[in-house]
Amino acid sequence: MRAIYTFLIGLFLSLTTISFSQNFNLEWEKNSNTGGLDFYSDVIQDSNNGYTVVGAKMVKSRSLDIWILRFNTDGDTIWTKTLGTANKDIPKNIIQLTDKNYIVTASAQKENQELLFLTKLDESGTTVWQQFVETSEYLSANDIVQLNEESFALIGAKGTNPENTKQWMAAFNLSGEMIWEKVFNDNLNGCLKSIKKLPDEGFAMAGNIGEPGKNDCDICVLRTNNKGDLLWSSRVKSPGIKMWPECICCSPDSCFMVVGWQGNCLNDINSADPVFDYDMVLNKIDCKGKILWTKKFDREGSEGGNALTIRPNGNFIVAGIKATSFLGKIGPWLLYVDANGNELGEKLLPFNFNNDQITKVINCSDGGFLVIGPGIQDATNTRSNGWIMKFAEL
Repeated sequence: MRAIYTFLIGLFLSLTTISFSQNFNLEWEKNSNTGGLDFYSDVIQDSNNGYTVVGAKMVKSRSLDIWILRFNTDGDTIWTKTLGTANKDIPKNIIQLTDKNYIVTASAQKENQELLFLTKLDESGTTVWQQFVETSEYLSANDIVQLNEESFALIGAKGTNPENTKQWMAAFNLSGEMIWEKVFNDNLNGCLKSIKKLPDEGFAMAGNIGEPGKNDCDICVLRTNNKGDLLWSSRVKSPGIKMWPECICCSPDSCFMVVGWQGNCLNDINSADPVFDYDMVLNKIDCKGKILWTKKFDREGSEGGNALTIRPNGNFIVAGIKATSFLGKIGPWLLYVDANGNELGEKLLPFNFNNDQITKVINCSDGGFLVIGPGIQDATNTRSNGWIMKFAEL
Protein backbone atom coordinates (compact mmCIF):
# COMPACT_ATOMS: atom_id res chain seq x y z
CA MET A 1 0.00 0.00 0.00
CA ARG A 2 2.84 2.46 0.86
CA ALA A 3 4.43 1.81 -2.56
CA ILE A 4 1.14 2.52 -4.35
CA TYR A 5 0.59 5.67 -2.28
CA THR A 6 4.11 6.91 -3.07
CA PHE A 7 3.54 6.20 -6.76
CA LEU A 8 0.28 8.16 -6.79
CA ILE A 9 1.88 11.12 -5.07
CA GLY A 10 4.68 11.10 -7.64
CA LEU A 11 2.18 10.85 -10.48
CA PHE A 12 0.20 13.80 -9.08
CA LEU A 13 3.32 15.97 -8.83
CA SER A 14 4.33 15.00 -12.35
CA LEU A 15 0.91 15.91 -13.74
CA THR A 16 0.98 19.19 -11.80
CA THR A 17 4.31 20.10 -13.39
CA ILE A 18 3.07 19.16 -16.86
CA SER A 19 -0.10 21.22 -16.34
CA PHE A 20 1.92 24.21 -15.21
CA SER A 21 4.23 23.97 -18.21
CA GLN A 22 1.19 24.36 -20.43
CA ASN A 23 0.58 27.73 -18.77
CA PHE A 24 3.59 29.13 -20.62
CA ASN A 25 1.25 30.15 -23.44
CA LEU A 26 3.12 31.48 -26.46
CA GLU A 27 1.22 34.35 -28.12
CA TRP A 28 3.65 35.03 -30.98
CA GLU A 29 7.25 34.61 -32.04
CA LYS A 30 9.45 36.15 -34.71
CA ASN A 31 12.74 34.93 -36.17
CA SER A 32 15.18 37.11 -38.08
CA ASN A 33 15.79 34.56 -40.87
CA THR A 34 18.55 36.56 -42.54
CA GLY A 35 20.17 33.35 -43.76
CA GLY A 36 23.48 34.11 -42.05
CA LEU A 37 24.84 35.08 -38.67
CA ASP A 38 22.76 37.44 -36.54
CA PHE A 39 21.66 37.66 -32.92
CA TYR A 40 19.66 39.72 -30.41
CA SER A 41 21.36 40.89 -27.20
CA ASP A 42 18.88 43.23 -25.43
CA VAL A 43 15.22 44.27 -25.53
CA ILE A 44 13.01 46.92 -23.92
CA GLN A 45 9.33 47.72 -24.00
CA ASP A 46 9.27 51.12 -25.65
CA SER A 47 7.16 54.22 -25.03
CA ASN A 48 4.42 52.97 -27.40
CA ASN A 49 4.16 49.60 -25.59
CA GLY A 50 5.89 47.87 -28.48
CA TYR A 51 9.37 46.36 -28.25
CA THR A 52 12.77 47.60 -29.38
CA VAL A 53 15.57 45.08 -29.80
CA VAL A 54 19.28 45.58 -30.31
CA GLY A 55 21.51 42.93 -31.85
CA ALA A 56 23.92 42.45 -34.70
CA LYS A 57 24.07 40.89 -38.14
CA MET A 58 26.88 39.83 -40.45
CA VAL A 59 27.49 42.30 -43.27
CA LYS A 60 30.65 40.72 -44.66
CA SER A 61 33.02 37.94 -43.68
CA ARG A 62 33.57 38.11 -39.90
CA SER A 63 32.28 41.68 -39.70
CA LEU A 64 29.20 42.56 -37.65
CA ASP A 65 27.08 45.70 -37.66
CA ILE A 66 24.72 46.88 -34.94
CA TRP A 67 21.12 46.02 -35.80
CA ILE A 68 18.12 47.69 -34.14
CA LEU A 69 14.56 46.44 -34.70
CA ARG A 70 11.31 47.95 -33.50
CA PHE A 71 8.20 45.76 -33.20
CA ASN A 72 4.61 46.61 -32.39
CA THR A 73 2.61 44.79 -29.71
CA ASP A 74 1.76 41.97 -32.17
CA GLY A 75 5.36 41.41 -33.21
CA ASP A 76 5.09 43.16 -36.57
CA THR A 77 8.22 45.07 -37.61
CA ILE A 78 7.83 48.86 -37.58
CA TRP A 79 11.38 49.73 -38.62
CA THR A 80 14.93 48.40 -38.59
CA LYS A 81 18.22 50.24 -38.48
CA THR A 82 21.77 49.10 -39.23
CA LEU A 83 24.68 51.18 -37.98
CA GLY A 84 28.21 50.87 -36.72
CA THR A 85 31.82 51.22 -37.76
CA ALA A 86 33.88 49.74 -40.57
CA ASN A 87 34.98 46.91 -38.28
CA LYS A 88 33.31 44.30 -36.07
CA ASP A 89 30.74 45.77 -33.69
CA ILE A 90 29.30 43.86 -30.73
CA PRO A 91 26.13 45.49 -29.32
CA LYS A 92 25.40 45.11 -25.63
CA ASN A 93 22.45 47.16 -24.37
CA ILE A 94 19.71 49.62 -25.24
CA ILE A 95 17.57 52.01 -23.17
CA GLN A 96 14.92 54.54 -24.08
CA LEU A 97 15.23 57.86 -22.28
CA THR A 98 12.30 59.87 -20.97
CA ASP A 99 12.56 62.10 -24.07
CA LYS A 100 11.97 58.90 -26.16
CA ASN A 101 15.48 58.89 -27.63
CA TYR A 102 17.52 55.68 -27.46
CA ILE A 103 21.06 55.05 -26.21
CA VAL A 104 22.84 51.95 -27.54
CA THR A 105 26.12 50.59 -26.17
CA ALA A 106 28.55 48.38 -28.06
CA SER A 107 32.19 47.44 -28.31
CA ALA A 108 33.89 48.38 -31.56
CA GLN A 109 37.37 48.47 -33.02
CA LYS A 110 39.28 51.64 -33.81
CA GLU A 111 42.86 51.48 -35.06
CA ASN A 112 43.12 47.83 -33.85
CA GLN A 113 41.95 48.81 -30.36
CA GLU A 114 38.65 47.62 -28.88
CA LEU A 115 36.75 50.60 -27.50
CA LEU A 116 33.39 51.40 -25.96
CA PHE A 117 31.05 52.74 -28.66
CA LEU A 118 27.90 54.78 -27.93
CA THR A 119 25.04 55.74 -30.23
CA LYS A 120 22.04 58.00 -29.68
CA LEU A 121 18.99 57.62 -31.92
CA ASP A 122 15.64 59.34 -32.00
CA GLU A 123 12.31 57.52 -31.75
CA SER A 124 12.22 56.80 -35.49
CA GLY A 125 15.71 55.28 -35.51
CA THR A 126 17.56 58.25 -36.98
CA THR A 127 21.09 58.64 -35.64
CA VAL A 128 21.56 61.73 -33.44
CA TRP A 129 25.22 61.05 -32.67
CA GLN A 130 27.68 58.19 -32.29
CA GLN A 131 31.12 58.22 -30.71
CA PHE A 132 33.89 56.23 -29.09
CA VAL A 133 34.75 56.60 -25.40
CA GLU A 134 38.45 57.31 -25.79
CA THR A 135 40.69 55.84 -23.08
CA SER A 136 44.19 54.43 -22.75
CA GLU A 137 42.81 51.51 -20.71
CA TYR A 138 40.57 48.59 -21.57
CA LEU A 139 36.91 49.55 -21.05
CA SER A 140 33.81 47.41 -21.38
CA ALA A 141 30.15 48.26 -20.61
CA ASN A 142 27.71 45.51 -19.62
CA ASP A 143 24.57 47.44 -18.62
CA ILE A 144 23.01 50.88 -18.84
CA VAL A 145 20.43 52.87 -16.86
CA GLN A 146 19.08 56.41 -16.94
CA LEU A 147 20.22 58.51 -13.98
CA ASN A 148 17.92 61.50 -14.40
CA GLU A 149 16.53 63.75 -17.14
CA GLU A 150 20.03 64.86 -18.10
CA SER A 151 22.26 61.79 -17.79
CA PHE A 152 22.68 58.03 -17.95
CA ALA A 153 25.10 55.58 -16.35
CA LEU A 154 27.11 52.63 -17.62
CA ILE A 155 28.64 49.81 -15.61
CA GLY A 156 31.25 47.26 -16.61
CA ALA A 157 35.00 46.79 -16.32
CA LYS A 158 38.06 48.99 -16.63
CA GLY A 159 41.71 48.03 -16.41
CA THR A 160 45.15 47.83 -17.90
CA ASN A 161 44.03 44.87 -20.03
CA PRO A 162 41.02 42.51 -20.32
CA GLU A 163 42.63 40.09 -17.85
CA ASN A 164 43.16 42.71 -15.15
CA THR A 165 40.00 44.79 -14.71
CA LYS A 166 38.18 46.52 -11.87
CA GLN A 167 34.47 47.10 -11.28
CA TRP A 168 33.58 50.33 -13.08
CA MET A 169 30.66 52.78 -13.17
CA ALA A 170 30.43 56.08 -15.06
CA ALA A 171 27.85 58.80 -15.69
CA PHE A 172 27.41 60.50 -19.07
CA ASN A 173 25.38 63.51 -20.16
CA LEU A 174 22.97 63.21 -23.09
CA SER A 175 25.70 64.35 -25.47
CA GLY A 176 27.79 61.32 -24.55
CA GLU A 177 30.36 63.17 -22.45
CA MET A 178 31.57 61.49 -19.26
CA ILE A 179 30.59 63.41 -16.11
CA TRP A 180 32.17 61.17 -13.46
CA GLU A 181 33.40 57.64 -12.97
CA LYS A 182 33.91 55.27 -10.03
CA VAL A 183 35.98 52.13 -9.45
CA PHE A 184 34.88 49.69 -6.73
CA ASN A 185 36.78 46.97 -4.84
CA ASP A 186 39.99 48.18 -6.48
CA ASN A 187 42.10 45.68 -4.53
CA LEU A 188 40.39 42.84 -6.43
CA ASN A 189 39.88 41.92 -10.05
CA GLY A 190 36.31 42.07 -11.28
CA CYS A 191 33.56 43.62 -13.37
CA LEU A 192 29.96 44.78 -12.98
CA LYS A 193 27.27 42.98 -14.97
CA SER A 194 23.82 44.35 -14.05
CA ILE A 195 22.33 47.52 -12.53
CA LYS A 196 18.87 48.51 -11.30
CA LYS A 197 17.64 51.94 -10.23
CA LEU A 198 15.92 51.99 -6.83
CA PRO A 199 13.02 54.09 -5.53
CA ASP A 200 15.39 56.33 -3.53
CA GLU A 201 17.24 57.16 -6.82
CA GLY A 202 20.21 55.03 -5.74
CA PHE A 203 21.39 51.86 -7.47
CA ALA A 204 21.91 48.15 -6.87
CA MET A 205 24.55 46.40 -8.94
CA ALA A 206 25.78 42.85 -9.33
CA GLY A 207 29.19 41.79 -10.53
CA ASN A 208 32.00 39.38 -9.91
CA ILE A 209 35.25 39.77 -8.00
CA GLY A 210 38.28 37.56 -7.48
CA GLU A 211 41.76 37.53 -6.04
CA PRO A 212 44.41 38.67 -8.57
CA GLY A 213 46.21 35.73 -10.14
CA LYS A 214 43.62 33.12 -9.12
CA ASN A 215 41.28 31.27 -11.49
CA ASP A 216 38.31 31.85 -9.21
CA CYS A 217 35.59 34.47 -8.71
CA ASP A 218 32.64 35.29 -6.46
CA ILE A 219 29.36 37.14 -6.88
CA CYS A 220 29.39 40.66 -5.48
CA VAL A 221 26.39 42.96 -4.86
CA LEU A 222 26.88 46.72 -4.43
CA ARG A 223 24.58 49.49 -3.27
CA THR A 224 25.27 53.15 -4.14
CA ASN A 225 23.54 56.50 -3.90
CA ASN A 226 22.53 58.45 -7.01
CA LYS A 227 26.05 59.86 -7.35
CA GLY A 228 27.70 56.45 -7.39
CA ASP A 229 29.06 56.69 -3.84
CA LEU A 230 29.33 53.21 -2.35
CA LEU A 231 26.99 52.51 0.58
CA TRP A 232 27.86 48.83 0.98
CA SER A 233 29.35 45.88 -0.86
CA SER A 234 28.44 42.25 -0.18
CA ARG A 235 30.27 39.15 -1.38
CA VAL A 236 28.86 35.65 -1.91
CA LYS A 237 32.01 33.67 -1.17
CA SER A 238 32.52 30.40 -3.03
CA PRO A 239 36.05 28.99 -2.48
CA GLY A 240 37.15 26.72 -5.31
CA ILE A 241 34.08 27.60 -7.40
CA LYS A 242 33.70 30.11 -10.21
CA MET A 243 30.50 32.07 -9.61
CA TRP A 244 29.34 35.13 -11.50
CA PRO A 245 26.04 36.99 -11.94
CA GLU A 246 24.24 38.05 -15.09
CA CYS A 247 21.23 39.95 -13.72
CA ILE A 248 19.99 41.60 -10.52
CA CYS A 249 16.31 42.20 -9.73
CA CYS A 250 14.58 44.01 -6.87
CA SER A 251 11.87 42.50 -4.65
CA PRO A 252 8.90 44.18 -2.93
CA ASP A 253 10.38 43.12 0.42
CA SER A 254 13.42 45.41 -0.23
CA CYS A 255 15.58 42.41 -1.08
CA PHE A 256 17.62 41.70 -4.17
CA MET A 257 17.59 38.56 -6.32
CA VAL A 258 20.68 37.76 -8.39
CA VAL A 259 20.88 35.02 -11.01
CA GLY A 260 24.01 33.70 -12.66
CA TRP A 261 26.32 30.76 -13.20
CA GLN A 262 28.17 28.53 -10.75
CA GLY A 263 31.04 26.38 -12.01
CA ASN A 264 32.25 23.41 -10.01
CA CYS A 265 35.73 22.49 -11.14
CA LEU A 266 36.18 18.80 -11.99
CA ASN A 267 39.98 18.94 -11.80
CA ASP A 268 42.49 21.53 -10.52
CA ILE A 269 40.85 24.98 -10.76
CA ASN A 270 44.26 26.66 -11.12
CA SER A 271 45.50 24.27 -13.80
CA ALA A 272 46.14 25.36 -17.37
CA ASP A 273 42.87 23.77 -18.51
CA PRO A 274 40.27 23.57 -15.71
CA VAL A 275 37.06 21.66 -16.55
CA PHE A 276 33.78 22.96 -15.13
CA ASP A 277 30.28 21.65 -14.65
CA TYR A 278 27.99 24.68 -14.53
CA ASP A 279 24.71 25.16 -12.67
CA MET A 280 22.23 28.01 -12.57
CA VAL A 281 22.60 29.84 -9.25
CA LEU A 282 20.10 32.16 -7.54
CA ASN A 283 20.95 34.40 -4.57
CA LYS A 284 18.77 36.52 -2.29
CA ILE A 285 20.32 39.50 -0.50
CA ASP A 286 18.50 41.86 1.86
CA CYS A 287 18.44 45.66 1.62
CA LYS A 288 21.54 45.97 3.83
CA GLY A 289 23.65 43.44 1.97
CA LYS A 290 23.08 40.37 4.13
CA ILE A 291 23.08 37.15 2.10
CA LEU A 292 19.83 35.37 2.94
CA TRP A 293 20.28 32.24 0.82
CA THR A 294 21.92 30.74 -2.24
CA LYS A 295 20.30 28.04 -4.38
CA LYS A 296 21.55 26.19 -7.40
CA PHE A 297 19.47 24.49 -10.08
CA ASP A 298 21.17 21.38 -11.38
CA ARG A 299 19.78 19.10 -14.08
CA GLU A 300 21.50 16.37 -16.11
CA GLY A 301 24.27 18.54 -17.55
CA SER A 302 25.33 22.20 -17.41
CA GLU A 303 22.91 25.09 -16.90
CA GLY A 304 23.18 28.83 -16.49
CA GLY A 305 21.05 31.88 -15.65
CA ASN A 306 21.18 35.05 -17.76
CA ALA A 307 18.15 37.08 -16.72
CA LEU A 308 15.24 37.33 -14.31
CA THR A 309 12.24 39.53 -13.66
CA ILE A 310 9.75 39.80 -10.83
CA ARG A 311 6.13 39.15 -11.68
CA PRO A 312 3.18 41.20 -10.33
CA ASN A 313 2.36 38.36 -7.88
CA GLY A 314 5.85 38.44 -6.33
CA ASN A 315 7.14 35.31 -8.07
CA PHE A 316 10.07 35.36 -10.49
CA ILE A 317 10.75 34.22 -14.03
CA VAL A 318 14.37 33.12 -14.38
CA ALA A 319 15.82 32.61 -17.85
CA GLY A 320 18.96 31.05 -19.26
CA ILE A 321 20.11 27.83 -20.90
CA LYS A 322 20.45 24.10 -20.52
CA ALA A 323 23.82 23.92 -22.20
CA THR A 324 24.51 20.18 -22.17
CA SER A 325 22.46 17.16 -21.23
CA PHE A 326 22.93 13.41 -21.31
CA LEU A 327 19.21 13.06 -22.07
CA GLY A 328 19.15 15.46 -25.01
CA LYS A 329 17.18 18.18 -23.20
CA ILE A 330 19.08 21.20 -24.51
CA GLY A 331 18.00 24.74 -25.26
CA PRO A 332 16.78 28.10 -23.94
CA TRP A 333 15.32 27.55 -20.48
CA LEU A 334 12.61 29.25 -18.39
CA LEU A 335 12.10 28.64 -14.67
CA TYR A 336 9.20 29.95 -12.59
CA VAL A 337 10.10 30.29 -8.90
CA ASP A 338 8.57 31.88 -5.81
CA ALA A 339 10.21 34.56 -3.65
CA ASN A 340 12.12 31.86 -1.74
CA GLY A 341 13.52 30.24 -4.86
CA ASN A 342 11.19 27.23 -4.79
CA GLU A 343 10.45 25.86 -8.26
CA LEU A 344 6.90 26.26 -9.52
CA GLY A 345 7.43 25.13 -13.10
CA GLU A 346 9.75 25.24 -16.10
CA LYS A 347 9.73 25.44 -19.87
CA LEU A 348 12.40 24.33 -22.35
CA LEU A 349 12.23 26.26 -25.63
CA PRO A 350 13.26 24.80 -29.01
CA PHE A 351 17.00 24.55 -29.56
CA ASN A 352 18.03 25.94 -32.96
CA PHE A 353 21.82 26.16 -33.04
CA ASN A 354 24.97 26.14 -30.96
CA ASN A 355 24.86 28.32 -27.82
CA ASP A 356 21.17 29.13 -28.24
CA GLN A 357 19.91 30.66 -24.98
CA ILE A 358 17.62 33.28 -23.50
CA THR A 359 19.56 36.47 -22.98
CA LYS A 360 16.79 38.74 -21.63
CA VAL A 361 13.30 38.45 -20.10
CA ILE A 362 11.05 41.47 -19.50
CA ASN A 363 7.55 42.03 -18.19
CA CYS A 364 4.97 43.46 -20.59
CA SER A 365 2.36 46.07 -19.82
CA ASP A 366 -0.47 43.61 -20.66
CA GLY A 367 0.64 41.22 -17.89
CA GLY A 368 2.58 38.85 -20.14
CA PHE A 369 6.32 38.59 -20.60
CA LEU A 370 8.79 38.52 -23.47
CA VAL A 371 12.13 36.79 -24.07
CA ILE A 372 14.84 37.11 -26.71
CA GLY A 373 17.88 35.15 -27.81
CA PRO A 374 20.33 33.75 -28.61
CA GLY A 375 22.60 36.40 -27.08
CA ILE A 376 26.00 37.49 -28.33
CA GLN A 377 27.52 35.01 -30.76
CA ASP A 378 31.06 34.51 -31.99
CA ALA A 379 31.62 35.96 -35.45
CA THR A 380 33.17 32.67 -36.54
CA ASN A 381 29.77 30.95 -36.31
CA THR A 382 28.32 30.25 -39.72
CA ARG A 383 24.66 30.54 -38.73
CA SER A 384 22.61 32.07 -35.94
CA ASN A 385 19.12 33.61 -35.90
CA GLY A 386 17.84 36.28 -33.56
CA TRP A 387 14.44 35.41 -32.10
CA ILE A 388 11.79 37.03 -29.93
CA MET A 389 8.88 35.30 -28.14
CA LYS A 390 5.89 36.86 -26.41
CA PHE A 391 4.07 34.83 -23.71
CA ALA A 392 0.70 35.49 -22.13
CA GLU A 393 0.17 36.16 -18.45
CA LEU A 394 0.93 33.15 -16.26
